[in-house]
Amino acid sequence: MTNFYASFVTIGMLTGMSFLSGYILTEHLHIPVAEQGGLTGDLGFWSEIVVILLVNPFGILSDRIGRRPVLITGIVIIGVAYALYSFATSAAQLLFYRCVYGAGVAATAAMIGALMNDYPAERSRGKMIGFSSLMNVLGVLFIALGLGQLPPILQARGMDAVSAGHAVFVFAAIICFMSAGIFRIGLKGGVVVAPDSKASLRVLFGSGARAMLNPRISLAYALAFTARGDVVIKGLFLSLWAIQDGPMWKLSTGEAMARFGLVLGIMLIIGIVWQPLFGWLMDRINRVTAVVIALAFAGTGYLSMGWITSPLDFAMMPAFSVLTIGTSSVMMASTALLGQEAPVPERGAIMAMNGLCGSIGIMIFTKGGGAWFDTWGPWAPFVVIGVVQMILLLAAAAIRLVAPGKQRDELLAA
Repeated sequence: MTNFYASFVTIGMLTGMSFLSGYILTEHLHIPVAEQGGLTGDLGFWSEIVVILLVNPFGILSDRIGRRPVLITGIVIIGVAYALYSFATSAAQLLFYRCVYGAGVAATAAMIGALMNDYPAERSRGKMIGFSSLMNVLGVLFIALGLGQLPPILQARGMDAVSAGHAVFVFAAIICFMSAGIFRIGLKGGVVVAPDSKASLRVLFGSGARAMLNPRISLAYALAFTARGDVVIKGLFLSLWAIQDGPMWKLSTGEAMARFGLVLGIMLIIGIVWQPLFGWLMDRINRVTAVVIALAFAGTGYLSMGWITSPLDFAMMPAFSVLTIGTSSVMMASTALLGQEAPVPERGAIMAMNGLCGSIGIMIFTKGGGAWFDTWGPWAPFVVIGVVQMILLLAAAAIRLVAPGKQRDELLAA
């Protein structure tokens, strides 16, 4: 149950920073609209540099001392970043606080994936990941329909826009600090394997790279490159797009965020229905086949963003529905495939390498996405990543044909 709560709160806090960042740029720092895409990309880029530097050391550390202390450290650091973020008085301070946040992301992101795969038996891995992913969706829903709705509510009660921003971010920090205590009480301590079975540091430092000799692990790494990138892009640029479209809909910044929160909430409800079904499906088919299905949805969903009118337009929900199904499916398929293939004593290190690939994807797509957003249009980051996913779809289909791995009955028998 604590693992499920960790999936809920950690992904919620990771998404919240992206979802709420546009409010700080607009209401606190008064960044011109024409510059917000580029600055958003820069903030994501440099925070991911920190993640890239730290995610492997944290993953290796978790194989040596256990997941719990690493996850606790990460959520506390994220809480500190939230507590400081809304008090930034310049873009430079904002960048520093995002780098602090990046250190927390490095510690937590790989741990959530590792915990998802530490607890289940092979026969129920898909269902376990499906339910954990459902908790991810509920965490994002909490941000969209909870924290994301607070600024206009607080302003309606007489609070100014800046004070409302402070209140929301400090509240998010308190949630992080409380969660650290819950993790300490509820998560299993120690390492996954017996102490005398732990891999040496020398082995662990090379685990992630050696695992790439397995084509299915290489495929999972490639999925992480787009999967984490597309989730962050969805949070960063859809919310920024919605805020910029607010004046056309005669909405203030807070009202535009609240309306987009409703759109995001509907998307997440679709995810709530879909993810357990996809988890059930992953336990009944070859997991590379599951990857192919996930990429087909994701590529289609992201390419469709090139034709929508606005994130504030409820008529665009069919496109957003396919996008939701695709992004959640790719994350789930990547995690299940990696958990199936990664050796247990080295799972933390391999999950960290997976997180590293995801961070590189975030770094590229946020930095490039900010420039594409400002130069080509708000649709551009989504279409670019959709093209990348379609290329991966072809690669996954080829791996399914030539290196499908063990079939489901073979895995269960083992």
